[in-house]
Amino acid sequence: MIFDFAFQLSMAMLPAKAQTINKASANEMTNASITKKGELKVIPSKTSSQSDFDFFPGSWNIINKKLKTRLNNCTEWENFNARQDVNLILNGIGNSDMYYANLNGTNFEGMTLRLFNPKTKLWSIYWADSNAGKLDLPVTGSFENNIGRFYAKDIYEGKKVIVMFKWDKSDPAKPVWSQAFSADNGKTWEWNWYMNFEKTSSSAKDPELSENQNIKVLELRNYILKPGKRDDFINYFEKHFITSQNILGGYVLGQFRIKNAGNRFLWFRGFNDMNSRSVYLPEFYRKSLVWQKYKAGANELIADNDDVHLLKPLNNTGINTNSFARHKGIVVVDYYTANDNQLDQLINLYKARYALYLQSIGVNNSSLWVSELSPNDYPSLPVIQDKNLLVVITFYKNEADYQSKLKLAERNTELQGEIKKLVKGKATMITYPTERSFGEIAE
Repeated sequence: MIFDFAFQLSMAMLPAKAQTINKASANEMTNASITKKGELKVIPSKTSSQSDFDFFPGSWNIINKKLKTRLNNCTEWENFNARQDVNLILNGIGNSDMYYANLNGTNFEGMTLRLFNPKTKLWSIYWADSNAGKLDLPVTGSFENNIGRFYAKDIYEGKKVIVMFKWDKSDPAKPVWSQAFSADNGKTWEWNWYMNFEKTSSSAKDPELSENQNIKVLELRNYILKPGKRDDFINYFEKHFITSQNILGGYVLGQFRIKNAGNRFLWFRGFNDMNSRSVYLPEFYRKSLVWQKYKAGANELIADNDDVHLLKPLNNTGINTNSFARHKGIVVVDYYTANDNQLDQLINLYKARYALYLQSIGVNNSSLWVSELSPNDYPSLPVIQDKNLLVVITFYKNEADYQSKLKLAERNTELQGEIKKLVKGKATMITYPTERSFGEIAE
């Protein structure tokens, strides 16, 4: 088994915690040897157990450090982020995982199956990925206390090699996986891949890639779902379309049920800028394996998905994705449609006086948006670009908090009257975050 991707990476360099020395001596072979006949013999350690991978179930963020080329004295490394979800199986004698990355603009998925044989006391680790579409031969081995080593004989680019996986779980919250090749029957080794794992927190179930992003373009995607299918769609969406979009740069910032609209589903998708959106849309909808595989199931549940507002923040610097993540509670979206040629007056009134009044009564977690009027260069996904629109997105602790603040706001009849003179109409959506949305209902 050789853990590899079948194409070159060209990702930006990221800080990596892994070692930079990639040569190792023959003493790396523990509980394994090459016989006189040249066969690989692997024996279990005295501590080998089916509980060796019990530290592993859960969701992980991964910093990958990969040697650019192998077995030719290369010293250049490539770095990229990934995400992995791990589950125990078969009453604990095995585990499986799904591995997600974006490589050179293309979605990549891998799958690992690890099985413990109670008779031999050895683990077998199998790998498959979205490039090769086959289950590789396994590496076998065991843990000696906190260090696990697993071996296989294989062929790499026409060369006979011994492959070694090494797991270091000395810190079970931050384990390290590494891979080495030997082309001389274990006399010397070249380390070619490191993965530094860090478990995701319960408040950040989705990839780190969606955090600390500066958003200058936002889509408010308001779907009509077929009768009785909203929860089915939410489950399907959250299973397949959060991680897969985040890793491509279409950041899923929240998913919501809308009050008094049982067939509606609202979600926010953010982009760093319009150019990023232009790159992302064809990559996800035309090329990504995830969308090709799961789009039919999603479309079967949707009655209409054309109610999409394309927005930009009123401040020119953008909105950090963490401003969504740190809030808990409900989200209220107010759509103000200004009279023709009076949007600027509405914005000035709102910023100079109304926003200050709202802050005085405890409404502090708001962001203001207007339509992004740059041409939509992906017409397959139509958007609403209303030049008279002001959108306000506000977080509240819960609906009781919202209703109490609303009553206070309505008492300022002077400001309310001035706003009404500038608008054709106002629509308000009270929304409740779903289980995997950034927000959650406060008790």
